[in-house]
Amino acid sequence: MANVSTLNNQGDKIIKTTVSKTKKEEIDYKKIDQMTSFNEFVKKKNTFLFGVAALFLTLYILLPILAFTPVLQQKWIGNITGVWVYAACLFVMTVMLCMLYTKMAPKFDKMAAEVLAEYKGGAK
Repeated sequence: MANVSTLNNQGDKIIKTTVSKTKKEEIDYKKIDQMTSFNEFVKKKNTFLFGVAALFLTLYILLPILAFTPVLQQKWIGNITGVWVYAACLFVMTVMLCMLYTKMAPKFDKMAAEVLAEYKGGAK
């Protein structure tokens, strides 16, 4: 067993824990890659992540392109032009995508745990 201590900025010891060295399990990545549940999990997660990333990047890259079009140069709300409204919407979209990912992450974690349980032979 090894003692591990953490120091704060002043050098004071604030946490002391004991870590035991355990035998590492060998993981057969080829077997996991061949599992249907793993491939379905990866497909669902990649579809979500790449879809969200593509949407965000498309809308984000369109801002400098559309900023010089007559549509976004017009005043939309009082003296505020469409460019400012579009830019503000990008901030809102970013927050919404973060919230969406926060909602989806536990589902992906659960799916990953199920795949791991199946690999270890404990699938229900």
